[in-house]
Amino acid sequence: MPKNGKGIFLKEGLNDIRSVGTIVSTSKFVARAMVPKIHAGDPPHVVIELGVGTGSVTEEIIKHIRPQDTFIGIESNEKFLEVCKANLCLPDHSVVRAGIGDRNISVRLEYGLAQNIEHILKKHHVREVDDIICTIPFRVLPKKETKEILESVKKILKPGGHFIFIRYILAPETKVIPDILDTFKVVRKKIIMRNIPPTEVITMEKVSD
Repeated sequence: MPKNGKGIFLKEGLNDIRSVGTIVSTSKFVARAMVPKIHAGDPPHVVIELGVGTGSVTEEIIKHIRPQDTFIGIESNEKFLEVCKANLCLPDHSVVRAGIGDRNISVRLEYGLAQNIEHILKKHHVREVDDIICTIPFRVLPKKETKEILESVKKILKPGGHFIFIRYILAPETKVIPDILDTFKVVRKKIIMRNIPPTEVITMEKVSD
């Protein structure tokens, strides 16, 4: 039975705002803006989500990926992950709720830190990635963790791949992002006011290794 993630986000956010970053889940409007562009004739894609939370963005991604694609979501909060799995998956990780993508899609949800993404991907024999979607608000993370996540993103993303992340518009930009992702270019920015707090969705493309 689907679980409501609103209450748990408020509780976990108030308990540890530094790691959670917010007290509400990402809105459907932000979620839709973060979905990677995958076309019917494209080769199989590997899509990674960092910070799945209770699954609001995950649900939108699943609607757009195909059976030949690989999706791996990573979450460091066990309670959020439990809600996400209850809402989207059977114990074998196949999608079952009506209207959420194709029943043959494999949804792999992993408990772990975003900065350990390379180790997690090795478990699934994945070496490089086409799209990385990240709802972790870097501004509230310690600088060391932000740098570790960005360095991993730079290492595992294919040239031509996309890194899609958020910035709360009331917060200053995280200057370390362009410093570390120096082989990336910004290809799209979209401000979404219908989110708490209002959010900018930024898409960067990896130009070269």
